[in-house]
Amino acid sequence: MAKDAPEAERARLPAQTGRTPPLFYRRPVALSPILHVDLALEADGTCGFARATNSIPLNAVEFGFAVRHFPIVFTVDSPTIPVAIVGTSKQRNLFVDDTGHWLEGVYLPAWVRRYPFIFLEQPGSDEFILGIDEAATVLKRGGENRLFRSGKPTPVLERAVALCSEYQSAIAATRAFCKALEDEGLLVEKEAGLEMTGGRSFRLTGFRVVDGKLLDKLDSKTFLRFRRRGWLVPIYLHLASVANWAILVDLAAKRGP
Repeated sequence: MAKDAPEAERARLPAQTGRTPPLFYRRPVALSPILHVDLALEADGTCGFARATNSIPLNAVEFGFAVRHFPIVFTVDSPTIPVAIVGTSKQRNLFVDDTGHWLEGVYLPAWVRRYPFIFLEQPGSDEFILGIDEAATVLKRGGENRLFRSGKPTPVLERAVALCSEYQSAIAATRAFCKALEDEGLLVEKEAGLEMTGGRSFRLTGFRVVDGKLLDKLDSKTFLRFRRRGWLVPIYLHLASVANWAILVDLAAKRGP
């Protein structure tokens, strides 16, 4: 990667911890057929809520789709999670255009697709309950796409539950994958420094990648365990995604400062 210039734009990958609401969610609450009896989903196909970020969480099962468009890295906070890098500035997603639409033909991460719904952990329990972001602009009082009819879930809500359930299952598998990477010491902190047009440059810090040399040094038993668990494929897809830094540079050049 190119050397950093003195006037480089600097950004750090934000921490993904439980101390603050999850990314995009401002007022996540448990969905209630009583409190939210007249709530409706009036989605317009835009993703304006995803504009002010430079990274979006991914599940390992998504790597095969994300590898075509984004650099895939791991957070430095523990437990680590994989994220897609979507911008060269701290609060600018290059894959959301000025009208709030996700760029056509580019993979849309499941984290974005499930919004404004989310599974919330119940204190002292391993079970989850369906939640919503009450601050989401796509949720309206009244309307055709109600979440409840006569106190029962509508097909709109049933589809949301199915998507969140699928996502939650993928989270468990991803956590096991990431824990194995950490336990084997395969993740190393990295910086990305890139040259842009007009003499501008960019440096992103606060993320980790799998070290190829450390991966090569895995003993046979551990390597076979990784292969049996299906963890080698996402590792190689992650390593291949480094080529996508060039996509971010091209998009940043088209969008301007």
